[in-house]
Amino acid sequence: MYNELKLSNFLNGLIDRMKTEIQNEEENKILNLDDSVYLEYIINNYTIESLKFYWDNIYITEEKRMIPAERFPSDFFVVSGKEYQKEIIIYHVPFSGLFNLLIYCLPKRYLRNEMLKYNGKEVYFEIINWQNNADELKKEADRIFSEIKENEKIYFNEILSFNASLRDKAKKILEDRKSEIFKKNKFIRALGVPFKKAKNVPSTFNIPVVKKRPIIKPSAPSKEFTPEPALDISVYNDILKICYDIGVEIERHPEIYLGKDEEILRDYFIMALSPHFQSVTGETFNKNGKTDILIRHENSNLFIAECKFWSGIENYYKTIDQILSYLTWRDSKSAILCFIKNKQLEPVLEQVKSLTSRHDCFIRYNGKQRDGCFEFDFHFKDDNSRGVKLSVLCFHFYNN
Repeated sequence: MYNELKLSNFLNGLIDRMKTEIQNEEENKILNLDDSVYLEYIINNYTIESLKFYWDNIYITEEKRMIPAERFPSDFFVVSGKEYQKEIIIYHVPFSGLFNLLIYCLPKRYLRNEMLKYNGKEVYFEIINWQNNADELKKEADRIFSEIKENEKIYFNEILSFNASLRDKAKKILEDRKSEIFKKNKFIRALGVPFKKAKNVPSTFNIPVVKKRPIIKPSAPSKEFTPEPALDISVYNDILKICYDIGVEIERHPEIYLGKDEEILRDYFIMALSPHFQSVTGETFNKNGKTDILIRHENSNLFIAECKFWSGIENYYKTIDQILSYLTWRDSKSAILCFIKNKQLEPVLEQVKSLTSRHDCFIRYNGKQRDGCFEFDFHFKDDNSRGVKLSVLCFHFYNN
């Protein structure tokens, strides 16, 4: 039985479960959900916490037990059919991680002969003290430890690879599901008659998942999906690149930024952006208040950037709140152009990187595309099905 238990089969089964969950989502619900929010839920739900053995916390216990004569080495003078008391040394190896993985990751030959056993918190095995020879006992225990460690390393890398591939696989399954729905809806509309779902269609169900910690599934209305305007991601990336380039150029020339307030600095960025994108987006870059840069569509904001001098983490959170309150559409794009007057730049960058996750609407950190530029996913305060991309571009406008 143990020979047939392969970790690859277990992992492939998880992918099948993930696909089934996505395929069984109600159509309008999955269309109304923001992709980044839903993918984050799926990835958190199916990411595996790898086994970790705590080798520095190994301990032993001891007990006396009656052992059948047939198990004794041949050089013992024992009578067949009788039992004799011997000392049993029990080695305990604490572990954390997914309990189910043990049957895949422990050496199979020790599982087959039931030498290795486990419960919810530790793996343990017994060695009979035949000769009171501590060196021999230690040698046998070390041999078993070595095989467990070797397996641990192999399967750790396999699980690491699985977790790293989850996002791309989930994204592809979700994209295929949405594409399938759009194609079906297009065909139904072409029939020219109303479409009614059959009453005997089974309701959706939740596949059991492998995580012990609760994962909150994002909600979305099941009303008919209506496409919403969105700024193309390539245009968004171009906007960020131009903002980055102009910010770096200003950094090199203190005479440009010294003595200037946020509104004047904001205008430098608008002057650089407007010639590039007016013909591409069909919308101009607009001013709103003193510090905002906007792209609007039918009186709603598709993109907003806020220009702010750094004044501490709490004001940074307030800036995020302000940006989220200005946006309406699903998949909105946003940026904070953060001007840092502090002498030391790195402490501020570290706060942006490590403390942004404490905001109530934070979803995930997507890494850095450039030095001083951090990319995040957020959701709206009152609707976690609507996602917002937020890029924080930090510029060192040191003022001594």
